[in-house]
Amino acid sequence: MADQGALRQAIGLADCCELMAATWRFPDGQLCAALCDGSYAADARSCLEDAGAGADALQRAARVLAQFEGRAAADLLPLLKREYSLLYMAPGPDVPVWSYEAPFRFVAEGREGVPTLFRAPVTLDVERHMREAGVLPKDARREPSDSVWNEFSFLAYAYGNVASAIEGGQAEDTQRWRGVVAAFCGQHALRWLPDFAARTDAEIARKELGCEYAALAELTRVVLDALAADVQKGAGS
Repeated sequence: MADQGALRQAIGLADCCELMAATWRFPDGQLCAALCDGSYAADARSCLEDAGAGADALQRAARVLAQFEGRAAADLLPLLKREYSLLYMAPGPDVPVWSYEAPFRFVAEGREGVPTLFRAPVTLDVERHMREAGVLPKDARREPSDSVWNEFSFLAYAYGNVASAIEGGQAEDTQRWRGVVAAFCGQHALRWLPDFAARTDAEIARKELGCEYAALAELTRVVLDALAADVQKGAGS
């Protein structure tokens, strides 16, 4: 019989990662509507509870998302588009916050020169992890695979496979997919996404922008804490 607690947690983590993937793509009307009508906050609470987040984490998430509820989505959308563009899409090499792992780490490590996309070793290794797991982003030819949203989408896929293996009572497959998650988190996601959230905060303060993306960065930290706790638990089992 499947371990219902482990199954619920795997599904919760998959849903958390899928929510993060939607959060960090360029904002659209659907995201803004969900933030403003409270359905985003409800989804976040539900998947975090399933993922095993504690009361403090749930309160952190609720506190930062409360600012969106009751606002007009039509007013929020242009605001988010402007802030997203200023933070993550500046032209040229001097992007305030790179939303792709390879150039983000290139800058964070203080390396000289101009960061590259697509053919950087970090990007190629992200693609290797994905390809070995049997999946690549649909837009891999047009956009680097190591974006925030693509990495979260991959983790959602991997945790979905953890859940399927648990539900099917397939212990070997469960461990294999947990290994996929642990390897990707250790070599990629958890090596830069916490710093991505911190850099977002720093640039928002420097540019004196609104608190919307700071709130989403804080929610991302809550999700990353849940991911790190799950990976650490697996390493100790």
